Amino acid sequence: MSPVATSKPRVLQVITKLDVGGAEVVALGIMSALHEHVDFAVATVIDPRNPSPVGRDMRARLAALRVPIFPGAKGHFKTGGVVRSALKLARAVARFKPEVVHLHTEMPELTWAVAGLLSRQVRQVTVLRTVHNCELWIAWGGIGRWVTQRLAGSRTVAVSHAAANADAAIKTRTRRPLARVIYNGVPAPAIDKHESAVDGVGPCRVLFAGRFIEQKAPDLLPAILVAAHRQTHRRDVQVTLAGTGPMEAGLRAAITGLAPGWRVEITPPIERLQSRLAEYDVVIMPSRYEGFGLLALETLLAGVPLIATHAPGLAEVLPDGYVFSAPVDDAESLGRLLAQVIEDPTAARALVRGGRDPLARRFSPQAMVLGYALEYGLALSAKDFE
Repeated sequence: MSPVATSKPRVLQVITKLDVGGAEVVALGIMSALHEHVDFAVATVIDPRNPSPVGRDMRARLAALRVPIFPGAKGHFKTGGVVRSALKLARAVARFKPEVVHLHTEMPELTWAVAGLLSRQVRQVTVLRTVHNCELWIAWGGIGRWVTQRLAGSRTVAVSHAAANADAAIKTRTRRPLARVIYNGVPAPAIDKHESAVDGVGPCRVLFAGRFIEQKAPDLLPAILVAAHRQTHRRDVQVTLAGTGPMEAGLRAAITGLAPGWRVEITPPIERLQSRLAEYDVVIMPSRYEGFGLLALETLLAGVPLIATHAPGLAEVLPDGYVFSAPVDDAESLGRLLAQVIEDPTAARALVRGGRDPLARRFSPQAMVLGYALEYGLALSAKDFE
């Protein structure tokens, strides 16, 4: 977006919270790229009582960009929190006076819809939605239809074709065009051809990084690790399961003693994970669905082998004919592929690095930023004719 002669346009990004999440990363990337041309602010739906290291890092990065933050409500979203968050969001709109509000994912959309019932000023703001998921409004179908109808006049972007189709499947009284797809952009890091996590020296490092929820399939990890352990002779393997979530306790119990000789540990989420991916020999992503496989793309662009599923959203990121992929919920095949990489990580790394350039072109940050700059421009132009 070109700088304007008068004041810069004001855009309020609304996210769930400052924490691990692809939507939050996308919002931060947009603001980092366009902050010289757009006045941004961030409103969160939830204000965690105990911010994670990732959340504190995001807050610091926003402070460096001089982006103000309007925190949401503390407490549980489902027990009155949505109304408190909506009131706080309405106050943020009154203070920041945005020309465009950019909503990321379902919880911000619901909060905005409720805020619109409480505030005339909220109802007058132009809205841009980004759909980040391909499984929408899980167990909240009726509420989801109501929210989507309330936002039916908004401009809508999706991070993948799977996400666009999922949004289109929500039935509304108002006819809505199919969301425009703007892929998330990831910068391709420079890779030293002589640099590797091990390249045959030291233990083989395996990483799972994600929330411990059904979508990410952490419940498959024990079976995957057992299958891989059975099919490789290597015992110098270090497995890191980085994340938190409701399935953590069950996962902790399941991994105890399942792969003799391997070190398997659960850790908190890793700060600035993208910059540390090269420390690992292989990343495993057994997801059942993804709005967009952001970690998958970051891993491949880092030249690190990825074990992944053909899950909706995730499959759009994988190169054609990608050999280290398997059907959803196929723990045995995922384990076999993991064992293959563990046996020869150097060969796997060479194979992955050979496909980096097409991915870097297709998912460039410049294309993403230009796409959103255009959307902001169209939203602002539409506002001029209201």
